[in-house]
Amino acid sequence: MAISTASAGSKSRRWKTLRDQLPNYLFILPQFILFAVFLLYPIARGMQISLFDWKIMLKDQHFIGLANYEALLKDKVFWEVLGNTFKFMIITVTINVGLALLVASGLKHGFFGSEFLRVLFYAPGLLSVAVIGIIGIRVWDSQLGIINYYLTSILGGPRVSWLGDTRLVIPALSITTIWWTFGFPMLVFIAGLHNIPENLYEAAKIDGASTLQSFRRITLPLIMPTMLFVVVTQFIAHMQVFAQPYIITAGGPGNASRSVVQYLYETAWKYFRYGYASSISVVLALIMIVVTVILFSAMRNRAEY
Repeated sequence: MAISTASAGSKSRRWKTLRDQLPNYLFILPQFILFAVFLLYPIARGMQISLFDWKIMLKDQHFIGLANYEALLKDKVFWEVLGNTFKFMIITVTINVGLALLVASGLKHGFFGSEFLRVLFYAPGLLSVAVIGIIGIRVWDSQLGIINYYLTSILGGPRVSWLGDTRLVIPALSITTIWWTFGFPMLVFIAGLHNIPENLYEAAKIDGASTLQSFRRITLPLIMPTMLFVVVTQFIAHMQVFAQPYIITAGGPGNASRSVVQYLYETAWKYFRYGYASSISVVLALIMIVVTVILFSAMRNRAEY
């Protein structure tokens, strides 16, 4: 009898807890539905399609297992565009993060004109990628580009084929992207730097620490959680680069600036090989997940919370 009463009381408490929490679940239900419909379902569907010879012109979509992945491992173009993407990402993320932290360190103190500089650095990020592409063409074009104009007309130098040279095209695209995306990590770093107590710097100054020593011993360890966020978000964004090379160079010369996402897009919508394109997206997602986990593991061990 006592056991039965205790069991009934436990069920009553669980029901009361569930009833009390019901409004909270109802509030997050729309977000969960959107998450499931627009993220979970496309991921599952893409993984399923990657196991089929899925072509839009064929009504019979037959199962081929891992054949698309086997073909992908032997696809020289895929490995070439993957290398292009990593090269672009490494240049862009490294310079973006380092330069943003440096500028944020200088702008965190409100000197005269600092707010104007923040707006000036952030403003390019408000432009659409199509506008950025047009600006990139106007800057880097070998005949009508602004840089070549100054090189030839003012400095008397030779014309440089920035977008036609396989060695220069990715750095040119990276610089364009850095100018476009620099403002966001800069503002995030400014916010992170404001969370570091000023008395730590004052104590270090009293102890005779130089500005560089204070940066290494105080700023870097305490800004590491913010840097982790910036590095991971920048890595994910730039591994999915598509519009800049597509608009500015169309992936050329040859495949020198073609990205993985551009190759995926062309495979799906130019050649209508949806199964193969889905396998590319799955492999790209796995690469991004693995690298993100490595970044979290490496940087969290150095972070001070």
